[in-house]
Amino acid sequence: MNREAEDDEPKPKKVKKLYAIRDVIKQHYRPLIDDEIPYKPTDKEYLGSYQRAVTTVLKNMSDQDLEDAEAIVERWNKEGAPSDVQLK
Repeated sequence: MNREAEDDEPKPKKVKKLYAIRDVIKQHYRPLIDDEIPYKPTDKEYLGSYQRAVTTVLKNMSDQDLEDAEAIVERWNKEGAPSDVQLK
Protein backbone atom coordinates (compact mmCIF):
# COMPACT_ATOMS: atom_id res chain seq x y z
CA MET A 1 0.00 0.00 0.00
CA ASN A 2 2.89 2.33 0.66
CA ARG A 3 3.96 1.95 -2.96
CA GLU A 4 0.54 3.09 -4.19
CA ALA A 5 0.78 6.21 -2.04
CA GLU A 6 4.09 7.07 -3.68
CA ASP A 7 2.56 6.69 -7.15
CA ASP A 8 -0.35 8.99 -6.26
CA GLU A 9 1.89 11.90 -5.21
CA PRO A 10 1.71 14.81 -7.60
CA LYS A 11 4.80 15.21 -9.73
CA PRO A 12 6.50 18.60 -9.92
CA LYS A 13 5.86 20.64 -13.04
CA LYS A 14 8.67 20.46 -15.54
CA VAL A 15 10.49 23.62 -16.45
CA LYS A 16 10.89 24.22 -20.15
CA LYS A 17 14.03 22.35 -21.17
CA LEU A 18 14.33 23.05 -24.88
CA TYR A 19 14.81 26.60 -26.06
CA ALA A 20 14.76 27.97 -29.60
CA ILE A 21 16.29 31.03 -31.18
CA ARG A 22 12.94 32.83 -30.95
CA ASP A 23 13.13 32.53 -27.15
CA VAL A 24 16.49 34.30 -27.17
CA ILE A 25 15.21 37.00 -29.51
CA LYS A 26 12.20 37.63 -27.28
CA GLN A 27 14.52 38.05 -24.30
CA HIS A 28 17.54 39.88 -25.74
CA TYR A 29 16.05 41.90 -28.60
CA ARG A 30 12.88 43.22 -26.98
CA PRO A 31 13.50 46.87 -28.02
CA LEU A 32 13.79 45.82 -31.68
CA ILE A 33 10.57 43.81 -31.40
CA ASP A 34 8.76 46.78 -29.87
CA ASP A 35 10.05 49.03 -32.68
CA GLU A 36 8.41 46.69 -35.23
CA ILE A 37 5.00 46.87 -33.56
CA PRO A 38 3.02 50.02 -34.39
CA TYR A 39 0.80 49.60 -31.33
CA LYS A 40 1.25 50.29 -27.64
CA PRO A 41 1.56 47.25 -25.35
CA THR A 42 -1.81 48.23 -23.88
CA ASP A 43 -3.55 48.09 -27.28
CA LYS A 44 -5.52 45.01 -28.22
CA GLU A 45 -3.69 44.74 -31.58
CA TYR A 46 -0.27 44.52 -29.89
CA LEU A 47 -0.52 40.80 -29.14
CA GLY A 48 -1.60 39.99 -32.67
CA SER A 49 1.47 41.76 -34.02
CA TYR A 50 4.01 40.32 -31.58
CA GLN A 51 4.92 37.03 -33.33
CA ARG A 52 5.14 38.77 -36.70
CA ALA A 53 7.53 41.33 -35.16
CA VAL A 54 9.71 38.54 -33.72
CA THR A 55 9.88 36.96 -37.18
CA THR A 56 10.84 40.31 -38.74
CA VAL A 57 13.62 40.85 -36.19
CA LEU A 58 14.88 37.30 -36.82
CA LYS A 59 14.98 37.86 -40.60
CA ASN A 60 16.81 41.18 -40.21
CA MET A 61 19.52 39.90 -37.86
CA SER A 62 23.11 39.92 -39.08
CA ASP A 63 25.03 36.68 -39.38
CA GLN A 64 27.05 37.60 -36.28
CA ASP A 65 23.90 38.30 -34.25
CA LEU A 66 22.44 34.96 -35.37
CA GLU A 67 25.62 33.14 -34.31
CA ASP A 68 25.55 34.90 -30.93
CA ALA A 69 21.88 33.99 -30.46
CA GLU A 70 22.55 30.35 -31.43
CA ALA A 71 25.36 30.23 -28.86
CA ILE A 72 22.94 31.47 -26.19
CA VAL A 73 20.37 28.84 -27.26
CA GLU A 74 22.98 26.10 -26.93
CA ARG A 75 24.04 27.37 -23.50
CA TRP A 76 20.43 27.61 -22.29
CA ASN A 77 19.65 24.11 -23.54
CA LYS A 78 22.75 22.72 -21.86
CA GLU A 79 22.80 24.66 -18.58
CA GLY A 80 19.27 26.05 -18.38
CA ALA A 81 18.15 29.60 -18.95
CA PRO A 82 18.73 32.30 -16.34
CA SER A 83 16.09 32.31 -13.61
CA ASP A 84 14.55 35.59 -14.82
CA VAL A 85 13.91 33.96 -18.21
CA GLN A 86 12.46 30.79 -16.65
CA LEU A 87 9.97 32.84 -14.65
CA LYS A 88 8.41 34.37 -17.78
